Amino acid sequence: MDDFNINPAEGQPLQPSGPEMPSPALQSSAFAPQPQAFVPQTTPRTSGPLPPFTAQEIRSFRHKAEMPIYTAMVVFNVFVIAFAVVASILAFFDIGPLTGTTGAMFNQLILGIPAEASAHVEVLFILIALPFVLLFAVYLYYAQYRANAIRITEKNFPEIYEVVEDYARRLGLKKVPKIYLTQENGVMNAFATFILRRQYIVLLTDLFEVAYLEHHDLNSIKFIIGHEMTHIRLRHATFSYNMSILFANYIPILSNALSRAREYSCDRVAQHLVGVSGIEPMLALIVGKHLYKKVDIEDYVKHCRETRGFFVFLVNLLSSHPIMPKRIQALLRDHGSGRLFF
Repeated sequence: MDDFNINPAEGQPLQPSGPEMPSPALQSSAFAPQPQAFVPQTTPRTSGPLPPFTAQEIRSFRHKAEMPIYTAMVVFNVFVIAFAVVASILAFFDIGPLTGTTGAMFNQLILGIPAEASAHVEVLFILIALPFVLLFAVYLYYAQYRANAIRITEKNFPEIYEVVEDYARRLGLKKVPKIYLTQENGVMNAFATFILRRQYIVLLTDLFEVAYLEHHDLNSIKFIIGHEMTHIRLRHATFSYNMSILFANYIPILSNALSRAREYSCDRVAQHLVGVSGIEPMLALIVGKHLYKKVDIEDYVKHCRETRGFFVFLVNLLSSHPIMPKRIQALLRDHGSGRLFF
C-alpha cells in the first residue's frame, strides 16, 4: 500500500477554482513557487482538456533512484526464493547444509520451524501458501472499505469524480480507479492500494474536507488525488509489484529508501498533472485542515533549510516518507529528484 502520509496525528459542490497562486506577499520572494512552471512544455495550458502524458514524460518525472533501488530489491527477492528452493531440494535428497543437526538449527532459528519437522516440505509449503495468505488479507481489507465507506461516483461528489476521470485519461489508466471516502478518528491521510488486478484509493474525510470547509481548496484535493493515482500509474499499488520485493522489504533502510523515492515520483507527477506546487496539501498534513492557510510559506521554507543534523538525517533514513522539510524543498522545484538521504 502506498499512502499520501503515514503520520499526521457541508459545504456545497465546488467548481474548480483554477491554479493555486501564491499570496501577494510571496510573489516577489525567491522562495515562492511558480505554478505555471509545473506544467510540462509538451502539455501547455489550453481552454479544453489537456492531452495525456507520454511515456517519456512519465519516466522523466520518476525519482532518479527509484528504479535502481527497485531493481536491487527484486534481485535480492529472487535470491531469497532461489536459496529457499535449492535448500529444500538439498534437504529432500538428504544432502547439503540442511541435514542433521545443522538442518534442525536452521529450521528452528531461521525459519521458526520445529526441529523435528521436515525442512523441505515446510519451506515449500510456506513459499506456495504465502501468496494466497496475502491475497486473502488484501481482499479482506478491501471488503472492509467497501462495507464502511462511501464510494465517490457521478452522483456522490460529482465534481471530484470528474477530476478522477480526467486524471485517469491523462495518466493513461485503462480503468478509472474506485475511490472510497471514510473517516478514521481525525487522521489526515489518503492511500492507494490493491486487490488482484485492481487498484483503488481511500481518502479519509479529515483530509478530504479541505475542499469543503472554510477554505474551499479544491486544488489541494486534486493534488492528493493526482499523487495517489500516480501510484497506480507507476504500478506501485499492484500485487505483482509488491510480491516482487516481498522479502527485500524486510531490509528497512532499503525498503524505506524505495518508499521515499516513490513518494517523490508521485509528488512530481501530481505537480505537472494539477499545475500547482503541492505545498499547501503538505502544510495541511502538518498543522491540520483549519490552519494550513495561515502558515507563512516563505518563513516555513527558511526554517526547512535550517532543519539538518545527524538526528534529522536518522529520522529521514528510517522513514517511509521524506521528512517534510525535504519534501517541500523538492516541491519548490518543478524538476529534478528530491534528496533521499542528505
